[in-house]
Amino acid sequence: MTPFGPENRRVHRRVVMEKDTRICHGGGAARARILNISAGGAGLQMEMRLPDSTEITVEIENIGLIPARIVRQMADGVAVKFEFSEEKEQQLIRQIAGLVARKRREQFHVVS
Repeated sequence: MTPFGPENRRVHRRVVMEKDTRICHGGGAARARILNISAGGAGLQMEMRLPDSTEITVEIENIGLIPARIVRQMADGVAVKFEFSEEKEQQLIRQIAGLVARKRREQFHVVS
């Protein structure tokens, strides 16, 4: 699959990361790890399995609790689509832009 082909349905740039987080769902709370994130959703690694369409909240550092819905199962977790206000979306976009900028600086940082 190419990143720009017609089969790629992603609208937002995805940033690969590994960040521990917490999710809440109808049955309680659980620990998870954010594997990748974009303004539209995230890939979450979780030990427990929740079915597609399950409504959850994902705790995002410096943003708060973001409502989401599980849209796909993955080998090591789930993919979620965020369902939030435009204000929260803009906060997340700014935070992701900061992550991208930081990764670029680290990638091109030359140690002398």
